[in-house]
Amino acid sequence: MVSSPSPVQSEERSLIDQDTSRAIARLRFSERIERGFRSYYLDRNLPRARFATAIYLVFIVIVTAINILGGMAPLTEPALEPIYLLRIGAACPALVVILAATSFAWMQRHYQAIASIAVVVAGMSVMTISGIAAAAGQPQFQMGDVLVIVYATLFLGLLFRAVVFVAVTLVLAFVAIGWFLGVPSHDLGFAAAVLFVTALMSVVSAGRVEQLVRTSFIETQALNNIAERDGLSGLYNRRMFDTLTSRLWQQAQREHESLQIILVDIDHFKPFNDHYGHQAGDHCIRQVASIIARAARRPLDFCARYGGEEFALVLYAPSAADPAGLAEQIRRETMALAIPHTDSGVADVITVSVGSSLAESGTRRSLAGLIQSADEALYRAKQAGRNHVVHIDAGHSSTGSFRVAAIK
Repeated sequence: MVSSPSPVQSEERSLIDQDTSRAIARLRFSERIERGFRSYYLDRNLPRARFATAIYLVFIVIVTAINILGGMAPLTEPALEPIYLLRIGAACPALVVILAATSFAWMQRHYQAIASIAVVVAGMSVMTISGIAAAAGQPQFQMGDVLVIVYATLFLGLLFRAVVFVAVTLVLAFVAIGWFLGVPSHDLGFAAAVLFVTALMSVVSAGRVEQLVRTSFIETQALNNIAERDGLSGLYNRRMFDTLTSRLWQQAQREHESLQIILVDIDHFKPFNDHYGHQAGDHCIRQVASIIARAARRPLDFCARYGGEEFALVLYAPSAADPAGLAEQIRRETMALAIPHTDSGVADVITVSVGSSLAESGTRRSLAGLIQSADEALYRAKQAGRNHVVHIDAGHSSTGSFRVAAIK
C-alpha cells in the first residue's frame, strides 16, 4: 500500500493546487510565491528587453541622423524641427531609462513601473511625431505607432496588467494627439482602428504568454521540491542538507554568527519496524519529522532527513541561553506522541536520542568538524542509554574542547 503524504507534503501540494487552478487564471499568486515569480519572470525577460530597446534606440538615432544630414525627409524643415526635438529630447531619453532599468539591480526592483512609464513617454513622443507627419500630409509615418505598440507590449517583459495600462494609454493618447493636431478624420480613424487591433492582439498574446510562464514556474517549483525533499518525511533530503548547511556556514562566517546542528535518531527503530510493520514505521517517521519541522521556526533554520531514522536540524544564530533546550523539547514531544513500542528496551513508547553541537562565531573548527561534534554527541546520547540529549560546545581549537551535558 502506498503511504499517505506527510503533513509537510500535503501543505505544499494544496498550495500548488490552489495556485494552479486559481492564481494562474487571475495572473496573481499569493504574496510569497508572487515575489519569486516576478524575479523569475524578470530574469527570463531582461535580456530580450535590453536587446530590443538597444535596437530601437539605435534605429531612432540613425533615422534622425540621416534626416539631419539631408537624407530622405519628405517633410518641410519647420515640421522636422519638433520631430527632432521629440526624438532626441523625449523618445531617446525614455529608451535610455529602460536600458538602465534592465542593467542596474537597484532599478530592476522597480522595473515594471519604470519601464511602463518610460515606454508611455517614448510612445507618446512617437505618436506626436506621427500626428505632425499626418497633419503635414504624410500619414504613412503612422506605421511607427504600430511598431511602438508591439515593442511596448511584447518585447519589454511587462506583466499583463502593465501591458494593459500601456496599450490603453497609448491608443487613447494616439487619438487625442491626432485630434489636437488636426489630423484628417478619415486618416485618424483608419490609423486608430489599425492601432486598436494591434494593441488588442498584443494584450491577448501577453496575457496568454504570462499564463504559460506562470504554469511553467509552478511546475518547475514542484519538480524542484520533489528533487529537494524526502518523499516520506517531507523534509529536505541529505543532498539539500549538505548544500544548505554549507551556505549557512559560509554566511555565519561572514556575519560572525553561531551555527548549531542537532541530530535526532529514533531509538530501536528496526525492532519497531519489524514488530509493527513498515506502514507503522512510515507513520512513526512522519510524526517525528513533524515535530522537528515545527522546531525550525525562523527563516534561516531548516531540517532534513539525515538517514533512515535519523534527522538533522540546523539553527542559524541560536539563542545561547539554553543551547540544549530545543533538543530536549524535541525529545519530550516525541515521547508525548505515545506511539507504542514494546520492543524498545528504553520505554514503552517511541523515544529519540539527540546530539547537539554549537559552533560559536570565530571558531576555528570547520563545518565538517561541527557535524562530527554533533555526531559524537548523538553517539554519547546512545551510549548513555538512549532517550537522552547530549550537547557539545565546540571549542576554538582544531580538535575542539567540549562541554557535555546529558539530559534524560
